[in-house]
Amino acid sequence: MPTHRPPAQAPEGVTCTGDLHDAVARAGAAAGDGYVDVRGADVARRCLEAGLLDEVLLVFAPVLLGEGVRVFDHPGGTRVRLQPLPGETAHWYRVR
Repeated sequence: MPTHRPPAQAPEGVTCTGDLHDAVARAGAAAGDGYVDVRGADVARRCLEAGLLDEVLLVFAPVLLGEGVRVFDHPGGTRVRLQPLPGETAHWYRVR
């Protein structure tokens, strides 16, 4: 788990790191052939900016949020190009 404030004693089975690339590499090694699930708009945005994500599942909730972190909000206009994955009915995209 990436964190700016690692606990003195991490819970059993949890590894904390302050480095995003290290966190993703460790998660990938632990997942093997499985998926690494990135949660939270800030972490997802940082992973996109670092080129660490190859697919994105967008989940829409019927609520209005007054504040929060926008995943694709990038001042300066950097574009995130997504390509729908064939055969998927949900909002699942490959990052191009």
